[in-house]
Amino acid sequence: MWPPSSRPKIGSPERVLRRSELALVVLLAAVAGACAKPSSDNIQLWKTTQKGPERLHDALADSTVAPRLRAEAAAALVDIGRADEAETVMAQIPAGERSEILKTLMPIDEVAMKDPSPDKSLAARDALFSVRGYATPEEQKQIDGALLPAIANDLRTGHLRNGRHSIEKVLTAIGPDSGVMLADVLGDTVPSFPLAADLLGKVGDEGARNKGATALIARAQKEKAKDKEVSPSIWKAIGAVGGPVATKFLEDKALGPNRDEAANAVRALGQRRDPQTLPFALKVAGDPKADKLVRDEMFGVIEGIGGLEARKGLLAIISSDREELVRYRAFEVVLSTSKAEGIVPALDAFPAGAAYKKVDVDDLLVRLIEKLGAAARPALVQALDSHAPLTRMTAVMALEQVGARADAPALAKIVGDSTSLKGFPSGETIGKEASRVAEALKKKT
Repeated sequence: MWPPSSRPKIGSPERVLRRSELALVVLLAAVAGACAKPSSDNIQLWKTTQKGPERLHDALADSTVAPRLRAEAAAALVDIGRADEAETVMAQIPAGERSEILKTLMPIDEVAMKDPSPDKSLAARDALFSVRGYATPEEQKQIDGALLPAIANDLRTGHLRNGRHSIEKVLTAIGPDSGVMLADVLGDTVPSFPLAADLLGKVGDEGARNKGATALIARAQKEKAKDKEVSPSIWKAIGAVGGPVATKFLEDKALGPNRDEAANAVRALGQRRDPQTLPFALKVAGDPKADKLVRDEMFGVIEGIGGLEARKGLLAIISSDREELVRYRAFEVVLSTSKAEGIVPALDAFPAGAAYKKVDVDDLLVRLIEKLGAAARPALVQALDSHAPLTRMTAVMALEQVGARADAPALAKIVGDSTSLKGFPSGETIGKEASRVAEALKKKT
């Protein structure tokens, strides 16, 4: 209140000033209220203000805000690097409301995917994929129709980008149409064909993989005609795609007269670790007439596949192959794939009448078992009761390296074993070795 003596008179400058101040306060309040209300202009403004992210969040979550504006708020959150926040809010919105938001949000993201800024276009692509799970089948087709050309363009230019969602994840979700796109890309002379081939092998159906393999084989033939050889990257790509066409081509080359091509083809066959190639791999690995390099590479294919059938085939090779190095190589693969479980079956498979040098048994059997560590001990104790002398002797030698004090009694049971191995030093029996190793283990703490 103004004191009576100083109260402004009506019409005085002081009274006019007070009215102007009041009008200004009212105007500022109105402006502030307008700035806090969601609108297209305000949403763009909020991307640049301190409290903007909070207001964008609230606008997206508010069911009273028009769906069009909520979609703009979601896109704005993505644009300022808060895509995870937008996804979290979208997940909490009722399905009916979210469906209305998508009608505007999808076109916004599709346009943003064409932004010249790589970061913004990638963020928009990820955002579009993020809402795919909420979309109807028809809307998903629309989304896929935007995502696939964008990814194909990246592959063709050699600038494929992984954002918050990996390319493999995106293509897997899209399904068969991804394989069609990747096969088409492989039909072009793109520099990123190894990546396209790898993706096709993971997400494509048989038809798409066959188409992609056919394109890669044609590329390999052109390269060979020009450079006299096929690059390792093409061999690897053909193997990564897999499928009947690729497998047939690689198997034919593996049996071909060109040794380098055969070895490359075998390595390519091992890319996918496909169990369907196992019978062929076992056949070549066990063929004494096959090239030694090719046979050795084929053991790598078998090792990659593994499993019970692989072990059965390897045991057959150990028991029948005339080449001792081949038998040892097969043993190595058995241990690699079956671990301790394969020790006794593999050792028992070695021919009983063959000669064995102690140095070979130590280097090619015992040292491989040693790599299994303490996990091998139960199998080695079991091996002491084997009918096969090689198995018993190898178990004794291996227990010296990985055995424990508790294994000494098992060794003591066979100290009377007077069997000696053909090829070992004269007089060195299994019993004598078992006695020596048992005494050594008793001293362990």
